[in-house]
Amino acid sequence: MRLAHYLTIGSECTAALSSYLEKLDIAESGWDVRVALSVYGAFSGEDYIKAQKLRNRQIQFHRNIFTKADVIVTPTVGVTAYPILNDALQTGELDYINGAALVRYQIAGNFLGLPAVTVPVGYDKKGLPIGLQFIGRPWSEPTLIHIAYAMQRRRGDGGGGGDSGVVAAVAKAKAMVWWVS
Repeated sequence: MRLAHYLTIGSECTAALSSYLEKLDIAESGWDVRVALSVYGAFSGEDYIKAQKLRNRQIQFHRNIFTKADVIVTPTVGVTAYPILNDALQTGELDYINGAALVRYQIAGNFLGLPAVTVPVGYDKKGLPIGLQFIGRPWSEPTLIHIAYAMQRRRGDGGGGGDSGVVAAVAKAKAMVWWVS
């Protein structure tokens, strides 16, 4: 799904920006933009069609999950914040390993058009924030907002995060969950 997501986003971005890209002086762009445009430009129409077939398959898979659960619970990101190198402002950020880990759990919502909300739930050993994401079925924004509100209240009441905080918030929203880790 991750590859199909990037292929879709890259193809649609390139198509939408095509008139601007013709006028772009690539030498004025950072390495991150140059690499992205080069990769995106290599995708074919057949690649795009295959990605849409995978998207449809994933939509069906997630519909099946939502017959058993109201929300999917995931970490917000796959890693906590990492240092950005000093030259990133001049050359762009080319850390695709950490970049992929950062968006790992957002792909389903973005690629499949599912609503999602994220809430802070604590900090790692370095004091960096950790979040939890709730992904819902289409048109389930009220349930997601209710869960997010319950989580925020629980944290504000000193209840902390962790599994017990999530369970309490989800129970308050009368929702069933599907855990992803």
